[in-house]
Amino acid sequence: MQSVEKLNIGYVRLFSISSSFLETIGGLDELPGRLAAVKGKIVEYISTVNKDDFAMMRSLVLSLSEIYSLLDPKSRGILPMTVLNHVSIGISFINSNTGDTVNAEICGEIVQAIFELFLLSSPQKAHDELTRTQYIVSYYVTLHDLSTRIATVDGKMIRKLFQEIAKSWSASIYGEIVGELVHISFPATDYSQGRYIEALACLITLDGSEHYAFLVKKMSLICCSLVVGLRKITSSKLFLKILRMFESVLKEQPSLVSPFVFEQMSIFLILSTSRSGPSFIDECDIDEVYLSLCSVTSTILLSFNKFLRGHHNLVIRLLQNLLYPLCVPRPIGSNRRIEKSIQNHWKRAAWLSRTSACSASCALAYSRLISNLCEPPARSWKDSRKRILADSHGTSSFSLSSTAGVSRRALSKHAPYLLVEYCYVNLNYNFDPATRQALTQGIYTLLDSLGQNELKIANAALDGAARAIFKTAYDDYLKFGKWHEI
Repeated sequence: MQSVEKLNIGYVRLFSISSSFLETIGGLDELPGRLAAVKGKIVEYISTVNKDDFAMMRSLVLSLSEIYSLLDPKSRGILPMTVLNHVSIGISFINSNTGDTVNAEICGEIVQAIFELFLLSSPQKAHDELTRTQYIVSYYVTLHDLSTRIATVDGKMIRKLFQEIAKSWSASIYGEIVGELVHISFPATDYSQGRYIEALACLITLDGSEHYAFLVKKMSLICCSLVVGLRKITSSKLFLKILRMFESVLKEQPSLVSPFVFEQMSIFLILSTSRSGPSFIDECDIDEVYLSLCSVTSTILLSFNKFLRGHHNLVIRLLQNLLYPLCVPRPIGSNRRIEKSIQNHWKRAAWLSRTSACSASCALAYSRLISNLCEPPARSWKDSRKRILADSHGTSSFSLSSTAGVSRRALSKHAPYLLVEYCYVNLNYNFDPATRQALTQGIYTLLDSLGQNELKIANAALDGAARAIFKTAYDDYLKFGKWHEI
């Protein structure tokens, strides 16, 4: 190849074609040597290309990536600084030229391809393992931020690559990096401090249990730090990152959720939906925040039923708080309780304005939460296994609804107070008609789960005005919601 132009052949897929073609040009035995020679040529040409010629640079870098994927680790060698320098060039261009979408997307491809090259290459002689690992983490965080803005940066792909390389780290390096990320990220006050939360979530949710004891301690520390520093969070983007991290841990590494971690997560969610929670200074999509809170709560209700026994008071408090973002306080003077109407706004989450309320889609999510709470799975996995074993020994004495029955009995002590809260919210707040309609099914599900004793408890906890609302809701339930046998 005599010129740079000859290398620009459609991202140069030449070196991943079939072995039959390679045999016709000299045999597979000579391929490694030829690839190494072409790799050297490409690296040499990269240093001569104009830094603004992004299309040519993309072709060269992707060509190099193809060659690295075919070479063995020893033949790849160290990734030259002439290639690494284009990471900062590409990122700088993206950040300073937001209007040039075409070149920004090309730069995104370049930066991601160099990340893949760096992971495949040998470490720099001057860098120890920890320094290289820190660079990889910083690089991943930058790429993840770019993936939210640049279409050509594949967030799922870089996450997969990052987790694959993290599996090869030694226990000491893994512990050092996770410790650093926890120290940097918590307590966080704005989005810039929380940029490393995504990397931390990736490392915590790695497959394998060799770091289990270490991660359980770190999860406890993270949850405590978040509860203590909750009021300092000023960015809705940071808050959403934290909720996504919680959900990743709950779904992908449930073994890390100890009773203490469960309690701290629940307290974090309760405070987040109260006046003691965060107040955001950036533009906040209240529906997105609410639905994220509901998603985390739903995962807790469905997957951690064993922890709910003895903690129903926390769950009920959370569901009580989640009622308030769905409505707005009644205008002053609209009823007799003027002083209470003024105070009612202070029961709502700090990230809500006095006149803002979530949409009907959020009310549907709330109704599903009530359904998840009041109608738990009939049998757990352990119950099913016990029944199979009992049947195999001919000693089956298993009740199909044993788990559900225990859960409902434990819930019955606390559920009436959710109904009480709903009645008082109706008394002092206004619901949009669509929101009220979406809430109806959830309230019917709640009433379905309450027996006569629980209904008496709820009625006794209400004053005269709230009892009228309770009577109306219960009459509607008997007429439209309760199942009647024909």
